[in-house]
Amino acid sequence: MGIRNVNLMQKYFALFILISFTTLSQAQENEVINKEMRSAIEQIVSTTAIPGISVAVAGKKGLIWSGAAGYSKLEERQTVSQGHLFGVGDLSSFYVAVTAIQLIEEGLLDPNAKISEILDDQFATLENFNKVTVRQLINQTSTLNSYEQDNDWQRRARGIQFNPKYVWRKDEPLKYAINSKNITMGVPGSYYAYSKTNATLLSLIIEKISGGLLEDEIRTRLLIPENLNETYMDSYETPPDGSLVGSYHHGTNEFISNIGINAKFSFVDDGNLIETSNSSLSSEGAAGSIITTPRDLALFHIAIKKGNFFNLNSLDYLPKISKNGFEKYHSEILGFTSDMIILEKEELVIVSTVNISTAGSGPSQINNYLNNYMEKIILPVAKKYAK
Repeated sequence: MGIRNVNLMQKYFALFILISFTTLSQAQENEVINKEMRSAIEQIVSTTAIPGISVAVAGKKGLIWSGAAGYSKLEERQTVSQGHLFGVGDLSSFYVAVTAIQLIEEGLLDPNAKISEILDDQFATLENFNKVTVRQLINQTSTLNSYEQDNDWQRRARGIQFNPKYVWRKDEPLKYAINSKNITMGVPGSYYAYSKTNATLLSLIIEKISGGLLEDEIRTRLLIPENLNETYMDSYETPPDGSLVGSYHHGTNEFISNIGINAKFSFVDDGNLIETSNSSLSSEGAAGSIITTPRDLALFHIAIKKGNFFNLNSLDYLPKISKNGFEKYHSEILGFTSDMIILEKEELVIVSTVNISTAGSGPSQINNYLNNYMEKIILPVAKKYAK
């Protein structure tokens, strides 16, 4: 064997040793971070009123970490698993928006078309119905009223008139935006203002343009291609038995006074928690009816950032809420609170879901905690995965 070949083999061997050492070092470092993450979520459920939590971290190469702690069912002390499905509330609107962007890229939907040019006149009493465009629905700049602001919707969708088993029609929540006495918050397209009405109108447009059901379009276009097998549209699709986590809501005096508690719900755990498990989320409309695992949700958003669903230039259609150098999204619905942080520079998506909510329950210590724990406790640990 010539001297040149021997030197070449020595270089390859040295490179192999360097790669192996680096990989081992990274694995050991990640194991330390994994323990910190596990400790963080266990601390969250052991020191607060949160029954259960499920967290996932994903990067461009896939899932980095996922874990769960606490209980799915408080009374039975059933443990939450990583495979349990959580309602992710307003984060559902991303699935609708991405589906609409695909239709735009296919030339089937004009982003500058007015919603009045596509949908029936039954929505004509919506403020600015003749001015709002498809693009403004997608990026949440329509300034249309959110039906969530309507007290009648609150009582029927989450409160005393709520029927936990009733499946709402997809257009049904919109009558509460139409009937709302509130006025729009500004000129359409002028600024970002999240509204459930946007995603719900967009879902009807998708069904009309595609000719298919929204849940089928989301599944065939987004979920199946990315092997996201733990995501469903609640009430319109059937998840595996026992996969939906139990859920709880703070039935405070303010909640009882303004919204009321359905007679089919009961107080649990010697406090003001009411169990809302197995309630239909269809009242939330397309804006809030997705149930999924944090790991599926994190991987979905990684796929968006990688351009797996559409041309990367089309990312400009989506809303982008930046704060302190990262995107943060927070949502509360009946029985569920969800948070997502996207670190663009570090190329990380962090998702946290808990099976408790304080929506409509007024100011409280747990309400403040739910609004801040993700950023204060989970984010500092999760960011270490980017090093």
